[in-house]
Amino acid sequence: MALFSNTYYLLWSFVTSGVAIYFLLCLLIYIQSKQKSFLYYGLYNFFLLTYLNIKNPFFVVEIHQFLRTNDLISYNWFSQVIYNSMLFLFYRAFLDLEIHYPKFNNVLYRYLVVQVSFASLLFLYTIISGNHHVFNLCFFFGFIPIMSGFVIYALYIALKIPNKLGYFIVVGVILYNFFAYFSLYESFHHNIDTEPLNFFYIGIILESIVFILGLGYKVKLIYEERLNAQKNIIEEQKVNQLLRDNHQKILEKELEQKISELKSALQKSEDEKLNTIRLNFENEVNLLKLESLRSQMNPHFIFNALNSIKVYLIENNKEKAVYYLNKFSKLIRKILESSRTDSITLEEELEIIELYMSIENIRFDNTIHFKISKENDIALSSLKIPSLILQPFIENALWHGLMLKEGDKKIEILVTKAEESIELAIVDNGIGREKANENREKKTFKKDSLGIEFAKERLNYFNQKKKSKYQFTIEDLVDSTNQPAGTKVIFRFTF
Repeated sequence: MALFSNTYYLLWSFVTSGVAIYFLLCLLIYIQSKQKSFLYYGLYNFFLLTYLNIKNPFFVVEIHQFLRTNDLISYNWFSQVIYNSMLFLFYRAFLDLEIHYPKFNNVLYRYLVVQVSFASLLFLYTIISGNHHVFNLCFFFGFIPIMSGFVIYALYIALKIPNKLGYFIVVGVILYNFFAYFSLYESFHHNIDTEPLNFFYIGIILESIVFILGLGYKVKLIYEERLNAQKNIIEEQKVNQLLRDNHQKILEKELEQKISELKSALQKSEDEKLNTIRLNFENEVNLLKLESLRSQMNPHFIFNALNSIKVYLIENNKEKAVYYLNKFSKLIRKILESSRTDSITLEEELEIIELYMSIENIRFDNTIHFKISKENDIALSSLKIPSLILQPFIENALWHGLMLKEGDKKIEILVTKAEESIELAIVDNGIGREKANENREKKTFKKDSLGIEFAKERLNYFNQKKKSKYQFTIEDLVDSTNQPAGTKVIFRFTF
């Protein structure tokens, strides 16, 4: 065995120490941040460290004797397959390929799983059989060509990543592969067996510097993104608080007016019965004042509902007034109760929607046919969903789909059970979204409807918190002549 140069001793020691430090540093950062980029880069450095220890110039004779004695010669190639696989897993996480290029991300991940599995089985075979030449052939004529192809395509993908993270990958990969392949070339044409590894060590040093800088830059981007998100939340909270304050003032003014009108009507009716109505109504008013900031219902709905109930009082239809006032109070109570928690059962949600429809239907002279249908074997009380998630879709169906429709008006909620989920469909026979958008554009004052967007954001947050896969889609219905025939919203609550 030839003697090593001082340069080789120095480079090996420097690279091995640096890789060990990178491994420990990445492991600690991953434990704190849970960022997979640091996990995979740490694993890459760990397996690279095992490979470098095979090249230890201080115990080279002992190491080679140990490998030959235990039939572990192929670990020289096996370790390279593993640490390069970990490096590609690092690329995936670092560049967020799952977001930017999901198809390529899936193909790359599956290939890496197959590659690591095959290499592990092949390594086990060489230990048992002692035939190490087969791993050598697979490494040079299988692993290197295929991974080189992935490297070239990954460089092309990296340049298209919008946040400039790809440049770190491109520079690091080019430097590493240039020196790695040059080292491989020198190993076949150099008189001294181990000296060509100096070029490989230089490539590792340069690549590590670039990738550590890239990881630092990504941490900076994540911090800035979170900081901007916090600022946006604060601004949004300020705007929402201002809207709540304005709604509170309008609500209190309207409620005071309704209280005055109700007192006037009560004086003309039976003292005892109407006095009970007044007390119940005043209790609801006090509850609304105390909890109005937490209420998720539109203040216009509260005003319109009370206005509709007032008509019954003016017409001296006390039975209907009491009936709908009780429904209104029950609806408000359920809404306030649901606002104290992030989820309620589907059974409770449907009860709220049924109460909401009974109140809104007053303004349509009870011409809307509303129905809830479900399969008998579905346990609605066991399924948790975000509270009031269905209300914006019912409201859209009423005021954008059915309000301008002539003839028969229907809204139906269908609850069915699929193979691994429960599906809930909200079907209306309104004018359709396209016609509704045209009507909205004709109006002088255009009000943006944010209910659906808020519902989508709430559902996404619920999925992240509960580890669920809830989603919804909206379909436009057409009749036999391909004319708009309503809208269908489908919720899928996956188990």
